[in-house]
Amino acid sequence: MMTILGVLLLLGCSEAQKKPLLYQVKEQQFFIEVPAQGELFAAKSTVISAPRSRYGAQTIAWLAPEFTQVKAGEVIAKFDAENLVRQSESKKHDLTLSGEDVRQKQAELDVSLSALNKDIVIVEEEKTFSNKYQINDESILSKLEILEAMQDGEYLATKQGYLQWKEASFSETASGEMELLSMKVNQHQTKLDTINDGLQKLELKAPHDGLLVYSANWRGEKTKAGQSAWAGQKLAELPDSSMMKSKLFVKEKEAIGLAVGQKVNMRLNAASSKVFEGNVESVARFPQSIRRGDPQKYIEVIVNIETQDPQLFVPGRKLNATINVLPEQKQLIVPLQAVFSEDNQYFVFLYIDDEFVKSPVELGQISQSHAVIVNGVAPDSFVSLINKEAS
Repeated sequence: MMTILGVLLLLGCSEAQKKPLLYQVKEQQFFIEVPAQGELFAAKSTVISAPRSRYGAQTIAWLAPEFTQVKAGEVIAKFDAENLVRQSESKKHDLTLSGEDVRQKQAELDVSLSALNKDIVIVEEEKTFSNKYQINDESILSKLEILEAMQDGEYLATKQGYLQWKEASFSETASGEMELLSMKVNQHQTKLDTINDGLQKLELKAPHDGLLVYSANWRGEKTKAGQSAWAGQKLAELPDSSMMKSKLFVKEKEAIGLAVGQKVNMRLNAASSKVFEGNVESVARFPQSIRRGDPQKYIEVIVNIETQDPQLFVPGRKLNATINVLPEQKQLIVPLQAVFSEDNQYFVFLYIDDEFVKSPVELGQISQSHAVIVNGVAPDSFVSLINKEAS
């Protein structure tokens, strides 16, 4: 709650019946403190993220207890293997079918090539026989018979050339078909290797010794078993607890005048009797929600803590704090009830000689209930607490 000090002076009972309430303006000790709640966090920490995967989000099956000291290489999280196992079995099946396709196609090609080679051998034998026993003696054969024999030899030579071309063309086509099938087999094998590699990464291990602290999302929900995690998503941290800071949240409507360097007093919920001092390191530019379903928005404030206490300071430990927005000092103050505005100009109604005079004023710091008067009102003046123009 913002705190101010002031004095409200009322006229005597008889005057109060005649005049509205009046406030006597005096110099008073004035300060503004903003309440905040938050938690401790480490200034430096090792981020632990979900492993990279080509198969989308992975489901967290198990998590080590939070705030436990873990050793390097110790398993801190396990992911559900059901999806990858199912994909692995599917790829093994695809790989087997592709292998069968390769073997079947090779057998078919071998049969066709064997038949073609047999035709080539037969033609070669016929051509050789024809050339060897060709008779060109007209005394033995007629010219017609000799011409027919020559035509048979030319035909066999042409057929031999055609079969040799067909063999070369067939071998080239067969080689292309086999390469496509082999490529398909390799693709299935590569995918299977990738899935098997993913199965090997289903255990997340601590990179070094440290205190395990799980991360919270923008709704304040911490990592838990059963939720999905995308590759690279921040799951936990191993913080360096030797240097802690606090993360505070101030309600948007109360975040007035927050600035870097302001003093902060903090009390841990676990040790409320001890006060820790600090100063504001940064103030968020925009408000945000911190709880799911809560429409209230907050301004995030990061605070440097002056004195560290390793025995008490644990990441995530809750605390309450007050931020000293305006240090205590003497100021002329009036209740906001006495300040009015018109055309972007503030004014008050001064009570002078039994009359109310509308007087412009310059305001300084403003809290939720009071405002500092910089100019326009002298000490010990009386101002009206109601709008005299509207009464």
